[in-house]
Amino acid sequence: MQLTSKDISAMKMPVLALAIALAASFAMVAFSSNQRSQSENQYRDQVTALQEARTRYQRSGEERETVMHYVQAYRQLEKIGFVGAEQRLNWVESLRAANAQAGLFGVDYQLSAQEPFPYVAKDNPVGDRVKHSRMRLAFGVLHEGDLTRLFRALSAQQPGLFALNSCSLDRAGRLGPPLPRQANLSAECELSWLTIDPKGEKS
Repeated sequence: MQLTSKDISAMKMPVLALAIALAASFAMVAFSSNQRSQSENQYRDQVTALQEARTRYQRSGEERETVMHYVQAYRQLEKIGFVGAEQRLNWVESLRAANAQAGLFGVDYQLSAQEPFPYVAKDNPVGDRVKHSRMRLAFGVLHEGDLTRLFRALSAQQPGLFALNSCSLDRAGRLGPPLPRQANLSAECELSWLTIDPKGEKS
C-alpha cells in the first residue's frame, strides 16, 4: 500500500496531536515525580522536627525535675549565706552569740580579704566561683573541750559555711592547777568562710 500526498496531509493533524499528548504526558509525569520528591523531603523534615521537639520536651521535663529536686537545698544555701555575697556582719554576730552560748571569755577576730578557695578540684566546673575569707580567732578557754563547744555553737547559728583550718592551744605562762571560771588556756584558730558566686565572673 502506497501513501499519497493526500494521505500524508490527512495524518499531520493526528500525529501532531499525538506528539502534543505525549509531551504533555511526559511533563505531567515529570511534574508529579518532582512533587512527590518534594513531598517526601517535607515529610522527612517534619518527622525530624517532631523528633527534635519530642527530645527537647523530654529534656525540659528532666531538667525541671532536676531543678525541683535541688531547689530546696539551693534555697537553704542561699538562706545561710553560702550562695551570693559575703555576709560578714552575720558572721561576726554569730561568733559573738556562739561565744556567749559556749560560756567563754570573749573572742578577738581578724578577717582577711576574700580570695579563691584553694581546695576545690581543678576539674570542678564551679571551682572558680568558690571564694573564702580567712578569719583568725584568739580567745581563752578553760580546757580543750571548750573548742568543740564553741564551734558547735557557731555551726548551730547557721551563719554560713565555714571550714576549720587550724587550732592551737597554749598555757600562756600559767602555772599550777586549772582555776575555775578563768581562762587556763589561750587558743588561736583559723576559719575559712566559704561563699559561691551563682553567676560567676565569666557570665
